[in-house]
Amino acid sequence: MAVWPAAVACLLVAVLSCWSPASHAIRTHGGAYVSAVGDPGMRRDGLRVAWEAWNFCNEVGQEAPGMGSPRGADCFDLETGVDEHGHPSYEVVHRVSDADNALRAGDPFPGCSAPANVTDDVDRYAAAKEVYLGGLCQVADSPAPWQFWMVMLKNGNLDTTAAACPENGRPARPFPQTSRFPCPGGAGRCMNQPLVFHNRTVLDADGRWLRGGVFGTYELDASPADSGSGGEASYYSVTWEKEVAASGGGWAFHHKLRTSRKYPWLMLYLRSDATRGSPAATTTTPEA
Repeated sequence: MAVWPAAVACLLVAVLSCWSPASHAIRTHGGAYVSAVGDPGMRRDGLRVAWEAWNFCNEVGQEAPGMGSPRGADCFDLETGVDEHGHPSYEVVHRVSDADNALRAGDPFPGCSAPANVTDDVDRYAAAKEVYLGGLCQVADSPAPWQFWMVMLKNGNLDTTAAACPENGRPARPFPQTSRFPCPGGAGRCMNQPLVFHNRTVLDADGRWLRGGVFGTYELDASPADSGSGGEASYYSVTWEKEVAASGGGWAFHHKLRTSRKYPWLMLYLRSDATRGSPAATTTTPEA
């Protein structure tokens, strides 16, 4: 069994103690089935989605300049009303602010009693930030609450000369760079976290569609032209959209990922199992 260092345990307790109240409960039971996912079919208008980024070691390693800890979320509820003409009206109420998403190692979590300098360890801070964001996004449900779908980005470059990745929990030794482990940017310049830009989910002008997304690049010095969707630098984009109150439709996610000469091995996933994730019930493995 893994043993948490005392500092990490105290930090997580502090973050858990400042979770926001859960949103209103939603029903996950269909007429003929019970879903193990908190948002079956992604049909809930109030989306819960987060994003995380990892290096080859499954760590943060170093935060990207100006980007904060590589954890963020777009969680909101859609409040319904009636306009002056008696027609339905909608308002997007966000649960996560831009300031929440911009938190970086050393920043206190709002509303917490933790000390101002929570932790300067970027890996421990990212884990705590994910828990903090999960608390802001959490939805009350039965048999258990759930938090969000998770977009996961991963940089597959490995700088073997830096010995950055532990080996069986112990410090590794550097070894010469080989084609098996790409690091085209050169020592110390290939395992970075990406630049992340967030388009918060909004209603369109007609109040009919909800749309949002995240996009970015791993080239920290790329020009806007090169790092855009038509450039030559690495690029990723995840957008989501849904028609409001659609009877049969759910959220549509669109993913784009482009590698580059400096970043030939990139990964992009959509997951349901980060922190509490979106499963409403814990998956168990039957005994053999």
